[in-house]
Amino acid sequence: MAATTFETIYTTLRERILNGSYSIKMRLPIEDDLIAEFSSSRYAVRKAIEKLAADGLVYSVKGRGVVLLEHTPQTQAFNLDLGKLNGLQKLNTNRKLNYQTDVLQFEQVIVDQALSTKTAFEVGIPVYAIQRLRIIDDVRAVLDINYFNAQLTGELTEDIAVHSIYHHLKQNGLKIAVVKRMLRVESATALDQQQLALGENNCIGNMISIAFNDAGRQFEYTESHFIPNQFNFNQLIRN
Repeated sequence: MAATTFETIYTTLRERILNGSYSIKMRLPIEDDLIAEFSSSRYAVRKAIEKLAADGLVYSVKGRGVVLLEHTPQTQAFNLDLGKLNGLQKLNTNRKLNYQTDVLQFEQVIVDQALSTKTAFEVGIPVYAIQRLRIIDDVRAVLDINYFNAQLTGELTEDIAVHSIYHHLKQNGLKIAVVKRMLRVESATALDQQQLALGENNCIGNMISIAFNDAGRQFEYTESHFIPNQFNFNQLIRN
């Protein structure tokens, strides 16, 4: 009997992931079990898993196997890039820019249905709702609208938000596995017009990010609204 191709393994596993077959354990069976089930080579199983990872469905964790990333219709709409995980300042390390961050909003809220639909967070969990204005070379250039799952990040403060939330999270043991990002152009909102130096622009670039820890749990949803004719983000992400 011919060995199962990696495409068949990939398609089968993808369907199982999306229909919730592995949701209880939040991880795939071990390689040896998959090889036995599909009568396949180790290479075929690994290639199928690599393709699932490229789809943003799984993440391999040393010593723990292949972890499923939480997924909803919202999260599956995002593209995944497997570059280096970085923040705004790291994305521009080769440019000598003067950064300033003003925290416009910092509060903890409970996710309701509307916020759940927007962010993919579960209804009823506490999240930090943060708005930060990034002033770059004296230009009000980027408006970050952040939501962080308070159950996964631990305590955050306004002072942490002024500096680097990601640096704080990594220093305190949160392992950032995957970040998915989507870039689109949108009409400027009243908040954008109030906070950003849009000039004659009536639209903004919107970089939407969702981030997962190494247990596959989503801990962040962020929208970064920026002036479309002055900034570009050319390094999208994974750790």
